[in-house]
Amino acid sequence: MKKELDVIRTFPDSILKVKTKNVTEITESIINALDDMLNVIHLADGAGLAANQIGIAKSLAVALMDDKKFIKLINPTIKEMKGEEIEEEGCLSVPHVRIEVRRAKELVVEYLDIKGKEKILEVKGFPARVLQHEILIIEHLPPEEKLKFLREYKK
Repeated sequence: MKKELDVIRTFPDSILKVKTKNVTEITESIINALDDMLNVIHLADGAGLAANQIGIAKSLAVALMDDKKFIKLINPTIKEMKGEEIEEEGCLSVPHVRIEVRRAKELVVEYLDIKGKEKILEVKGFPARVLQHEILIIEHLPPEEKLKFLREYKK
């Protein structure tokens, strides 16, 4: 995999709008994809990355947790959302754009680890925001948030 940041797909690349497919088998290529995603996120100095951002239409994500370590998630699904806050966000796939986005304060996320073990993750604050950002694509933003995003992108 190229080490340059040009591997990150940017809006309006169509793969960023694609509903990713769940991983049905954890193969070496899936584990390698997650490792590649970690390399990219470290180079980009980002907080999270979804697989479609590097051209892979699979349900994979990496996200920064409170302990300053990244977690690898396969087939992440948000099971529960609590509270609400509005904070500014940026996205590696939409360079130079920052908008305020309404997100839940706390989440319960179900996912598989790289060994295929089902896990439940309860997070709040910044990690909850990062996970929502990586799991929920722009098409799932509330209409007013999506409009703000599109306006900022066109500037």
